Amino acid sequence: MKALVIGGGIAGLLAARVLTESCDEVVVLERDELKDEPDYRAGVPQGRHTHGLLVRGGELLEELFPGLRDELVREGAVLADAGDMQILNPLGWLAKTHLGMPLLSLSRPLLETCIRRRVTAEIVDGVHVTGLSFRDGVVNGVRTRDGHVGADLVVDASGRSSKLRAWLAEAGITSAEPEVVDSGTGYATRIYAAPAGFPVVYAESPSAPDLPRGVAAMRVEGDRIMVTAQGAGGDHPPRDLDGFQDFLDSLRVPISKMLADADPLTPVYLFARTASRRNAFEDVANWPGGLVALGDAVCAFNPVYGQGITVAAMEALLFRRHRDFSAKGCREFQRKVARTSKAPWAMSSNADRTWVEARRGGLLGWYLKKWQAGIVHDPDLFRRFVRVVHMVASPATLLNPVVFRRLAKYSRQDLPRGRRPAGSSPR
Repeated sequence: MKALVIGGGIAGLLAARVLTESCDEVVVLERDELKDEPDYRAGVPQGRHTHGLLVRGGELLEELFPGLRDELVREGAVLADAGDMQILNPLGWLAKTHLGMPLLSLSRPLLETCIRRRVTAEIVDGVHVTGLSFRDGVVNGVRTRDGHVGADLVVDASGRSSKLRAWLAEAGITSAEPEVVDSGTGYATRIYAAPAGFPVVYAESPSAPDLPRGVAAMRVEGDRIMVTAQGAGGDHPPRDLDGFQDFLDSLRVPISKMLADADPLTPVYLFARTASRRNAFEDVANWPGGLVALGDAVCAFNPVYGQGITVAAMEALLFRRHRDFSAKGCREFQRKVARTSKAPWAMSSNADRTWVEARRGGLLGWYLKKWQAGIVHDPDLFRRFVRVVHMVASPATLLNPVVFRRLAKYSRQDLPRGRRPAGSSPR
């Protein structure tokens, strides 16, 4: 059996890794020209910005590529405990407590390059896929600018830029318009030489509707600090150096002071394609055999939540338990993909809807405000919350009687409506 994977990003590489266990031949087709050493790619514009590798994602990558974590650390990635993050939410600094959960802080190009080196599938770069090819209603390969490449299975892992809906429509296969939730978030990132003692993760979280601005700063390889300013609801940080600095100055965290003597190493780079988008491919009645899709081609999350790599790894692992790629089998695979992304989609899209709908009241708003206070004051609630955010535990663990009793003691607190200085480290 020959499998073609469209897209040589992380989702495509992970799919190829697992398919090599069951297929005779696996070929990855990547549009960009690839380099041997870590570098930014046009096809991954968010690669210039901070990337959070969730703890669960790190565990799955280690399962797929034993020893990868140590390799990344040797390459300069920073290993810390997930409980050591220094994050300011609207009500204060999140409680710090050791969690025993390894957290890697690194750049997207380093992670992707180290994964690509370990994938045994054939990777062909500089290939522009222009459509699917069919025989008797079954996908039997892809069309490219240079001709046709045949396969028994085609996997679309081409990410946010996927043209799969249009390709299917050309064959008379229609799918519903994707569900889109857009928080209006934009990023601006600059890299600095790391000042002495700068935390591994240092951040301020935006909060709808009154605090649209935030920042995420992470130590990455090369003894550098990647600083990503975030603005939701259309309040985007600017590209010009003075405007970027003014944006950092406006934050409650004193990151400007912490970086005052740090040497900037790059210009400011922008990214604003952050809308969450979900295709319900599992509902397409005449989905063809020989075709599956996963990763951002199916469900693209707002990158601020760091879910994409972890979900892509979970979906790739579905190939270990799935062997039927007939029309019926491919539809079942898409149902599995949909189930895998359901909980992460609910968490991130519901958070983004607070910017779209600007609703603060109701039971959900009350409950979220309780959590904002709880994870500041209560280390146990912080631990539970972090395990869910990092997809180590189910969101259902936040809805049990023990949690309700702990949250009940926190009185309702109003979100701050203006910005004020905060200390440079948690209490």
